[in-house]
Amino acid sequence: MARKPITNTKINGTEYFRTRLLIRYDSNGKKVMKNFYGSSKSEAENKKKEYIQMIESGINPELGLMSLEKAIHSWLWNIERHAGNKSSTFERYESLYRNHILGSSIGRISVVDINKISIQKFYNEILDKNKSIESIRKVLSKFFQFALSEGYIVRNPMLGMKLPKKHEDTISDKKEEVITFTKEELNTLLESVGNVKIKYIIMFAALTGARIGEILALEKSDISNDFIKIQKSIRNVRIYKDQNNYHYEAKLTRPKSESSIREIPIPKKLKSELKNLNILVKEEKLKLGPAYNENNLLFPSSTGTYLDINNIRASWKRALIGANIPYKKFHALRHTYATQLIKNGVDLLTVSRLLGHSSIKTTEVYAHTLEETKIEAVQSLNDMFA
Repeated sequence: MARKPITNTKINGTEYFRTRLLIRYDSNGKKVMKNFYGSSKSEAENKKKEYIQMIESGINPELGLMSLEKAIHSWLWNIERHAGNKSSTFERYESLYRNHILGSSIGRISVVDINKISIQKFYNEILDKNKSIESIRKVLSKFFQFALSEGYIVRNPMLGMKLPKKHEDTISDKKEEVITFTKEELNTLLESVGNVKIKYIIMFAALTGARIGEILALEKSDISNDFIKIQKSIRNVRIYKDQNNYHYEAKLTRPKSESSIREIPIPKKLKSELKNLNILVKEEKLKLGPAYNENNLLFPSSTGTYLDINNIRASWKRALIGANIPYKKFHALRHTYATQLIKNGVDLLTVSRLLGHSSIKTTEVYAHTLEETKIEAVQSLNDMFA
């Protein structure tokens, strides 16, 4: 008959063997003990031994033994949330964690067991289906720097890691489709909406290439000497009261990158339309009276506050339906701006700077337009000879 394991404590009716380890003394000089439980004495002692070995190796096992997803969750809510980051930064980190790390293959691995191979495998899994891979890398890097500094790990597995690239020998016919509007569609759209604010927002986007968040953040003082200065953006940010309660607020943020801070010349057509916009805004202010919020916004709401991006997108959809134009994203106005510039002979580098791209490689999505323009230009040589 098998010998019954030695136990010395009972929890919820189940017997265990418990052994203890002195961890530290608190501020009052009282001993702080850590308990280790096992179904037998040897199991509990082995857990205690492993814990001591980790400490002797320079590892703080409290977080090190957690799964990566639990450890990052703890780091986010107990450290990063109170680290003085912008609310939009914390929201981005939390979103990346929730959507890409939580429940992933690497998320189940203990922090101390993660190495370059497990990270590389994770990268390979998400490479083809995740455009946020660079942002995910940044979150992992920041977490492992924290884990190393706090002694949870002795080596940072992110050091020397590079994001994988798609196989260079692979030939893909898939190209990013650039959706644009024709001149006829734009004119039909503007005639259909009438003299309302969305009309001027549409014109502004088509004639400057600015992003919707950049447009709604503009103040009148951002326009000077026939130039528009883009230096901020507005976006709906998830603001947390705690882990389970949040709401959305419109927050001013820095643009996507340093190159997004730029100056854009104002076409003459837009200058005259902005005068009409100013008249419309004054009428709204008079209509609301004392309840109107004083502001310096270029595109204020009817009450004088920032326009809500979701409301603008809803107005955009209604405008397209009213004009009987197939749905295209608002961003298609930015694409239209870029392609029209190229068709009018503007070089790709200038277009890139006007759009605020961080690299001309991003602007190369419009290269097909440049090729079409070249073909048309070469065909004009046919008139050289009779």
